[in-house]
Amino acid sequence: MIDFDIISHFKPEKPTEQEIKGMELLKTGDFEIYSSKLNTICEEAAAVFVRLGVTGMLHAGDMMVGLYTAKGDLVTGSTGTYLHSITGQIPIKYILRYWKDNPTVGINEGDIFYCNDANLGGIHNPDQFAIMPVFFKGEIIAWSVAGAHQPETGATEPGGEPLLAKNRFYEGMKLIPIKIGENYQLKEDLLEMMANMVRTRRMQIIDTRARATGCDRIRIRLQEFAEEVGTDFIQGLFRKMIDTAEEGARKRIAALKDGTYRHAYFMDSIGHTESLLRVCLTLTKKDDRLTFDFEGTSPEHDGCFHGLLHIAMAHAAIYLFGYAFHDFPLSSGIFAPMEFKAPEGCFLNSGENAAISNAPVTNSSVMHTVHVCMTKLLFASGLKDLATVPPGNAGGAYNYAGKNQWGVPFADIAGYPLNSEGGGASYMDDGVDSFGFPWCAWGKAPDAEDIENENPFFHLFQKHMKDHCGHGKYRGGLGTVSAWVVHHVPSVVFLSRTRGFRITPGTALFGGYPNMSPPGIQVTNTNLKQLMKKKNTDIPSNLWELIQDRKIEGEYGVESNTRPPRVLSDGDIFIASSWGGGGYGDALERSPESVMKDVQNESISHWVAQNVYKVVYDQDTLIVDEEATELKRNQEMMERLTRGKRYDDFVAEWSQLKPDESILQNYGSWPDAKKVREIQRV
Repeated sequence: MIDFDIISHFKPEKPTEQEIKGMELLKTGDFEIYSSKLNTICEEAAAVFVRLGVTGMLHAGDMMVGLYTAKGDLVTGSTGTYLHSITGQIPIKYILRYWKDNPTVGINEGDIFYCNDANLGGIHNPDQFAIMPVFFKGEIIAWSVAGAHQPETGATEPGGEPLLAKNRFYEGMKLIPIKIGENYQLKEDLLEMMANMVRTRRMQIIDTRARATGCDRIRIRLQEFAEEVGTDFIQGLFRKMIDTAEEGARKRIAALKDGTYRHAYFMDSIGHTESLLRVCLTLTKKDDRLTFDFEGTSPEHDGCFHGLLHIAMAHAAIYLFGYAFHDFPLSSGIFAPMEFKAPEGCFLNSGENAAISNAPVTNSSVMHTVHVCMTKLLFASGLKDLATVPPGNAGGAYNYAGKNQWGVPFADIAGYPLNSEGGGASYMDDGVDSFGFPWCAWGKAPDAEDIENENPFFHLFQKHMKDHCGHGKYRGGLGTVSAWVVHHVPSVVFLSRTRGFRITPGTALFGGYPNMSPPGIQVTNTNLKQLMKKKNTDIPSNLWELIQDRKIEGEYGVESNTRPPRVLSDGDIFIASSWGGGGYGDALERSPESVMKDVQNESISHWVAQNVYKVVYDQDTLIVDEEATELKRNQEMMERLTRGKRYDDFVAEWSQLKPDESILQNYGSWPDAKKVREIQRV
């Protein structure tokens, strides 16, 4: 049953005679008018979906609705996040292959299917999808899909992404595409089955219904449209949208500079332990084709940070749809001129029983490497405006669970840290502070008051994090930091995950600095609430004051930001940080005026201004000594020359270095990261 070639189904199916005939019906202006109509249908369905659902990440933007051809190819959609749009094709094509002619299942008008098994096309099992066929006059003319991240799956840890998972059987509910509704009605027994599998019964039932309703809105509008123009016209319009995207992508690729572009990327966690891993990407551009090859990536391991090749492809779509091909129709045609490769058994293309619920954290490395390689290609091709440093994109995510102040069980993922990362700098401007969610650039960062109304904690502070950006001629955008204090209830469970602690997984370009990698911080057994009752005015208002001054009594913990579940009690403090973006260009070329503005805005510290940017100024007035600054920067340039080495000498010296064996247990062979041991999944 699992013998299903997911990778081939990312690309459009061959056009049918009906589609070719239908394209001939399109008159001048029809494509522009009616493609916009389809986009509007999806926008309406997305609004319906969001308003009916309750999941925090649904409201924060981690969602999609999509419109697909009768054979399952993506035509257009409303996002949210692009990766769900492209993977929405897979369950449709699975249903068509296995259930269409199966007499015990079948596909009929009014059917509603549902799935969340990442092994069959999704990203990880917290992402759940409703799927509906759209019939017109007895014929399937399209499919609709609505999906969103739902942060509870009944896994061994709350939140659906267990850090201690050793295999996929730790991860909770995994539904292959199954039929959960007929005649436009959901089956109560199957709803109850799903609700019985998770910790958040109310969320599961409400959001399953919301997904189905979002799908149905597309169905209603498309059937109305078919009444106006006929089936052939619609099929031709669908094909035109797909072909236009493919044609545009091929032309843009053909205009780029042929060559090979590479990026190596390192992370130091496998989830439950620290361990160095490598991701290698080689991007080859030839004529009108792109090949993304992840040869050289570390092998799979016994931790929870894994993925599958189709998950890597979906994460590449976030960059491709959002940057390089942002002005083309959102359809599967974009993928037609592209190939993706990853060695079987590497941790980006792991075995079928590997733990993959943390695949988005893992594959933020794919988002990063694709972004860097494509930026090099675009820059080399003269398209500087599209060439940027990646955003923070370290995969940081924070979950919490328990019973809230209203007595309702909850398990959720925090939208604010994810959706307020710093954007990467460009050749002409700084990155945007708190630009958004790397998986969904326009994701909403919820208000603190809304979070406090729903959850049993309050915010001690929530603001930009000083020195969090990558420095350079143009700096990256700042990330944020939140301090949550347990309130109203005896305790709350918190956990967090990221890929970098000892080293930053971030990247800079052309001499810039990467972003910093913030640690995991919590303060337990505090006297904070007593200080607040006494109206103490010396309570910390930012992370530096909290850590450096320690005017709040308690036990301070500083560790990796990949933290397995721990229980925090009333008054305890849990720190959640998003990541800053990387810098662009030499920091010594940043104008002193810009540096002083950053100091004034508390974006950077005096230490950074003086030691990284080498600016000489009066700390009280922020008046720059131009002559002294120029002298100090010239001295630094001369010192760099004395520290420099010939390339051959650097390579010879560097090649002799090797990390300590204790950090290489999951890396693979050194330095080429080949498989050196078998992983047993039990």
